[in-house]
Amino acid sequence: MNKKVGVAFAAISFMALFAQAQAPLPQTFLAPLQASTLTGERFDAQQLKDKVAIVFYWSTGCSVCRDSLPELRTNQAGWRNKPFALVTVNVDRNSDDWKAYERILAQTRPASAGLITLRQDAGVPIPTKLPLTLLVDLKGKVVARYEGRLAPEAWDGVADLLP
Repeated sequence: MNKKVGVAFAAISFMALFAQAQAPLPQTFLAPLQASTLTGERFDAQQLKDKVAIVFYWSTGCSVCRDSLPELRTNQAGWRNKPFALVTVNVDRNSDDWKAYERILAQTRPASAGLITLRQDAGVPIPTKLPLTLLVDLKGKVVARYEGRLAPEAWDGVADLLP
């Protein structure tokens, strides 16, 4: 009897995961993205007009997130002559943790064109699983969502979307 319960639970869990993966993507990420830059400037979605974007939600307390940031920035530099933007959105509860991380990073790696570094506003719900990577097309529509480790398919998606 326990084996049947285990098999049924596994089947239900798989169906729930499949349903979650197949859930419709939001039509756009631009409207709900409420964030500011290191200098306190409000994020303006117009910065991404007519650009393909990778939007990466992360936290300084997430080792997978921190490990992904150098890869993101290196790949972003490879697209510098294309209409592409990398948007990193920190979701730390304490903004000082994010600011300290960014200050240390700035000492070893200068910011590049097309990189937008943000911190999500307090009170805005954070993703349940980090890191979260969104692939956004030229019209601002989220076309792919990846939870956990940075998926190589995200970069293939960028290449496919760029003019």
